[in-house]
Amino acid sequence: MSESTSEARYRLDELISTEILIHEPYSSIQIICDIDKTYIETKFETPMAMLKIAFENAEQKQTVTGAPIALLAGRWGNFTSDQSNMQPNSLHFVSASPPQLRKVIRSKLAMDGLDWSSDTFKNQAYNIKTRKLRFLKQHAAYKTATILKQMSRAAKNSQFILIGDNAELDAFIYLGVKLFVEKKLSLPAYREYLSLGGVNDEVLPTLEPYLQLDLDDLSVAGILIRKAPRYELVDAPPLTELVLPFDHFFEVILHFHAWGMVDQSMIWPISRQLHNEYGYTREDIVSALERCRDCFSKTNRGTLHIEEAIHRLSADVPLGKLKEMKGFCPGLGIPDLNLSEAEILTASKKWVEAIANRKH
Repeated sequence: MSESTSEARYRLDELISTEILIHEPYSSIQIICDIDKTYIETKFETPMAMLKIAFENAEQKQTVTGAPIALLAGRWGNFTSDQSNMQPNSLHFVSASPPQLRKVIRSKLAMDGLDWSSDTFKNQAYNIKTRKLRFLKQHAAYKTATILKQMSRAAKNSQFILIGDNAELDAFIYLGVKLFVEKKLSLPAYREYLSLGGVNDEVLPTLEPYLQLDLDDLSVAGILIRKAPRYELVDAPPLTELVLPFDHFFEVILHFHAWGMVDQSMIWPISRQLHNEYGYTREDIVSALERCRDCFSKTNRGTLHIEEAIHRLSADVPLGKLKEMKGFCPGLGIPDLNLSEAEILTASKKWVEAIANRKH
C-alpha cells in the first residue's frame, strides 16, 4: 500500500480527544456519561443553534435538572459525611462536542460541584480538514471506540454503567457494547451490528483496533437512557428490555441505590435537596420512592429508609396525584437476551429503522 493511499484512509483515532484527570485503575464500578442532552440541555438541530452553543459561557449552559446530584451520589455513595467512599466509583464523560469546548464544559461541571476521572471530546476538525462533512453528525463509531478504549483500561471484573439519552443512538450503541463485551455477539456479528447503526464502510475498518482490545471479564451492569424532551422513545422489545429509560435523575439515583452505589442514609437528604433546591415536586419524588419500595419488597430488601422519606414528604401537606411509573422498578434484575446472533441482528435492524422514522 502506498503512503498516499495510507494517508487517505479514514483515521477514527483522530476524532478521539481523551484526557485522564484522575487515575483510578481499581474502581470496580465505572460510570460513563454522555454530556449533550444527557447532562447539559443542548439544542443543535439547526446551524444557528450550533453556533450559539459555541459561544455560550459556563454560566449560560443549562444542566439537566438533578443530574449533578445523581452523578455525585453515584461517584461518592455518601457525600454528606465522613463515611463517603474512600475509593470513589470512576466517572467518565463523553461528548460529541469539539475539544474547543472542553474548557467551558469543564467549568460548568466544576460549578455543579463535580469531580470526574476523564473526559473525551470529538475532534470534528479532522472531519472538516479531510472534507468528511457527512460524518460530522455520525457518532456511533466515535462513541463505540471511546467506550471500548475506556473499558480496556479497567481492572478485571469491573462493571460499567452507561448513561445517555434517546435523541440519537445512545441506547443502540450502549447495547451493542454490552452484547459484544459479554460475548452475545461475535466479532463478525458486531461489525454487522455497527453497520446497521450507521457506521460507514469507510469508517468500520478503523474500528478494528478497538474491537481487538482485551475486554475479558468486564460487563455492562446498566444502560440508563434519559427521555430527552421532543424525542420519541422507541420501544423495540426484547432489545430495549435491557435498557432502563428515565424521565428524571431521581430515578437514576434510585437505580444507583438498588445497585449498592448510594447509601440508604442518603435517600432522605437527596429527596429533600431535590425538592428544595432543584424544584422536583413532592409528587414526582414520592411516586418514584413508592415504586422503589414496592420493587424492593419483591426482593425482600429493607424499605424503612424509603418509608421515612415518603412520610417526611407527605406528613404535613396532602400530596396531589401520583404517577403510576409502571416501567420503573429499581433492584429487579435485567433479563437475559435469549436470542441467536441472527435474531439479534434482525431485531436491531428493525430498531434502527423505527428510530429513523420516529416523530420528534
